Amino acid sequence: MGSKHALSNGNEPEEVTDLLSAFELQNKCKITLTVSVELHKGYLDSRWEAEAIGSQAGEPERGYLVLASVRVWGGDYKTLMGVVSRLLYALDFQLALNEFDSVSPKKA
Repeated sequence: MGSKHALSNGNEPEEVTDLLSAFELQNKCKITLTVSVELHKGYLDSRWEAEAIGSQAGEPERGYLVLASVRVWGGDYKTLMGVVSRLLYALDFQLALNEFDSVSPKKA
């Protein structure tokens, strides 16, 4: 995913969909992507945000909560796949930290 070489089969939207779907399945969450155009370092840029959404205690009727949230500037990447990959790497890291914190022994 992190290569500078063209790895796309020519259908980037389909590849992004497959990547998001696999991430959701692996992490048992839903991913929401939000994009907005904002001024950044004196230029217009796209600001991308990804959120991992989960149900409380695995029970959707109890409501949903944001498990992790990250943002990146689109101008730092050359492709949509690059933006989405970076967002998912960062979400995965946050989810892992949250999981580690939830199982680590508490200090007295």
